[in-house]
Amino acid sequence: MKDRSFFSSGFTLIEIITTISILLLILSIGVPYGLRYFRSERLNSTSRNLLEILRLAQTYALSQKYDSDFGVSIQTDKFVFFKGENYANRDSSFDQVFDFSDQIKISGISEVVFSKLTGLPNNLGSITLTGGNSSNVIQINSRGLISLDINASLTTS
Repeated sequence: MKDRSFFSSGFTLIEIITTISILLLILSIGVPYGLRYFRSERLNSTSRNLLEILRLAQTYALSQKYDSDFGVSIQTDKFVFFKGENYANRDSSFDQVFDFSDQIKISGISEVVFSKLTGLPNNLGSITLTGGNSSNVIQINSRGLISLDINASLTTS
């Protein structure tokens, strides 16, 4: 008589199909949440990066570094940290370029220059960064305060 335990080891087709089905179900639920989290983090990271660049320009202006004004030009695919009274008349050898994802759209003020010594901005208002269904808003007020509102609710009038 043959030993049946030798032939009964292994998985049946039904067990393999059940395991694959459960894995596919878990992936179909988890992947959309993972993608949403990735998009949200990309938007938040870009927003924080722009906030830091604006504050750096203001700090350089306040400290009168190189005896000049400093600013940030906000373009469709990059931020440019520059030295000078405006982007058109800047010292381009000083430029620092920061690229960001084409999945993020930016609206609002496109250039902010901070005056040397006072650090006050020449443009006031907001910069809105939008990615997917989320938006972050950077506010610049007349006193030079720069703030970031993560997941800002945008109202249309």
